[in-house]
Amino acid sequence: MKNRVYFFTGTGNSLNVAQNIAASLDDCEVVAIHKGMNPTVPSGFERIGFVFPVYFWGLPRMVADFLRTAKFPVQGDTYYFAVATFGGIIGNSLPQVKRLLSTNDVKLNYGGGVRSFANAVSFYEMKEDVEKITRKADTRAQKVIAAIAARRPRKIGNGLKQIEKIYQRNISRFPERAKAYTVNADCISCGICVSVCPAQNIELVDGRPVFGDHCEACLACIQHCPKRALNDGEKTQARRRYTHPAIGYKMIANYYHKEE
Repeated sequence: MKNRVYFFTGTGNSLNVAQNIAASLDDCEVVAIHKGMNPTVPSGFERIGFVFPVYFWGLPRMVADFLRTAKFPVQGDTYYFAVATFGGIIGNSLPQVKRLLSTNDVKLNYGGGVRSFANAVSFYEMKEDVEKITRKADTRAQKVIAAIAARRPRKIGNGLKQIEKIYQRNISRFPERAKAYTVNADCISCGICVSVCPAQNIELVDGRPVFGDHCEACLACIQHCPKRALNDGEKTQARRRYTHPAIGYKMIANYYHKEE
């Protein structure tokens, strides 16, 4: 039987994990969660999974919206799993997946986490030892991948109420985050920022990026900009940039244009 892994990513950490999971399974599709995607999850899969980064100790808004509104088939023997990539703590992300799937009569059979390179450049300067940290993340991911390949169960708790309050307060501010983004004179009108935005929140106007009001705060536009021309106000100009060494902007953009 076939398998499918859905992913959401900004810098490529989650896509890398999703691809590694897919490589360990027979006949596995990797599908991006993005604006305009097909909201119907087909039937007939042996495994269906979701891989995503942790935002404010919870789910990216677009991932939560997809889990909330997608049309899921009757579960039957399908094994559902979720994997969170995170730099700090995993928070309530897995309990949120469990809760959202349950509203669609789907049981989350397994939930795991992979500590990865922390890259929220809007909030801190990132570390320099990229290769070392990403190598460790790949090693950590192997236990999670082995569990998924073997269809092992793992019980997920209900999360912490205080963390949920912090998450809800911060995630509600995301749509307008891009209003603080700036474009400096180094912009070369390459359009990479447009191509990596999962929310289609950026367009080029007279060769300059213009941001809308439905930002996902994934920071893909800032991180992938080849000239560091995009910034979150004045906070990020002098800070390092990060994208996963094995995942480039072209790979991410191609997933947004694949036909399911």
